[in-house]
Amino acid sequence: MGLFRPPGDDVCRAAGIVAALIEEWSPQRFRTEKAYEISLYCYLHDNLTDCQVTRQYARGRVRADIVVEDHVVLEIKNNLESTTKYHRLIGQLSEFRNWSGHIIIVLCGDTDRNIRKELDRFLADSGMFQGGDLRVIQK
Repeated sequence: MGLFRPPGDDVCRAAGIVAALIEEWSPQRFRTEKAYEISLYCYLHDNLTDCQVTRQYARGRVRADIVVEDHVVLEIKNNLESTTKYHRLIGQLSEFRNWSGHIIIVLCGDTDRNIRKELDRFLADSGMFQGGDLRVIQK
């Protein structure tokens, strides 16, 4: 029995469990986003033994770094320090508009404070993700 089974289980609760695991995850300081992705994938795979954890997930136009049980998308960003990286993230998020599950953005490395404020403002004002479907975790 996985985290998201049997049918009727609260997917919001499961997304909270995944988020809590990410909060507990303490990676070393890596140079690349790919290294953070591999580290987080291994950590989740080890801690969610009854769940399918998939790297480099793709379905239709949705592309994600990690997906847990087809319900929780994890998008990892390393060193979100430039407007170019910020705009790329916003573009990726727009691809998730029709995603029926939850989205967790994991910010690793150095994140520019003003860009983080802009991201938070965008998420609050856009109405793109309502009802707690998206959360941001800073590592």
